[in-house]
Amino acid sequence: SFNSTYNLTDNLLLRAAFARSIGRPNVNFIIPGTNISDPDAAIPTITVNNTGLSPWTATSYDLSLESYHIKDGFGSIGVFQKNIKNFFGTVTTQATNELLEAYGLEPDPTLLNYIISTRTNAGDAKINGFEFTYRQSLTFLPRWARGFQVFVNATKLNLSGSSAADFTGYNPESIAGGLNFVRPRFFIKGTISYLGDTQRAAVAQTATIPAGTFNYQAKRTRIGLNAQYSLSRRLAIYASVVDLGGFIQNLQRYAPNTPDYAKGQRWQELGFYTNIGIRGSF
Repeated sequence: SFNSTYNLTDNLLLRAAFARSIGRPNVNFIIPGTNISDPDAAIPTITVNNTGLSPWTATSYDLSLESYHIKDGFGSIGVFQKNIKNFFGTVTTQATNELLEAYGLEPDPTLLNYIISTRTNAGDAKINGFEFTYRQSLTFLPRWARGFQVFVNATKLNLSGSSAADFTGYNPESIAGGLNFVRPRFFIKGTISYLGDTQRAAVAQTATIPAGTFNYQAKRTRIGLNAQYSLSRRLAIYASVVDLGGFIQNLQRYAPNTPDYAKGQRWQELGFYTNIGIRGSF
């Protein structure tokens, strides 16, 4: 890797970075083994580990502009690109006698109703995007209101490359912000975040499921609130609320050409939860 910083002014920095990295497969991906699901499963599947799965490699470029202590604020904006080769993906194929023999399985006619799934090096991919962060202390407020701070950060990603690559957890856009109020004996912090559709596992292609189908957690907004009050230097009470207003789990399944009305799979209103406790250090 290579990292460099150039001071444009005392408060303004230009940073550039380059890196080459390698990602080895998890051990459980390459240990020889075969798993056959129950024949009554919705999609009977034979999962075969690929002992020849190779590591993926990536070349990354980053460029950012950062400001420090300009009117009690901090901000940065950056662009980046990552070129990935031999990324992991999953290939699914309808079982045939030839495939069963190739994977060392008995030519059992009942297995012809299964699909065979194996992890492979799916090809190349590219991720590029930008990041933005800003934090501002509201020092212009009256003395009794000092301690307020606002912040916001955002990320936008664009993914291209092999459709077979497994980018589980890929999220094209996220925005978060909040307001903090910090005083010597207590603090209150509120946050709000927005996440776009988050890609989960790929769905095997069948006669009724087209290629390129994935499960997704649909876009959502989450609100959190945290507070703490120090009773002494060693003892404090705290409380937090996660997903204030309720967390909606909107699970979807779709391919690139699936119409909006057919994407929904499951909708759950999971509510919110709170934590109240005492924190001490001794």
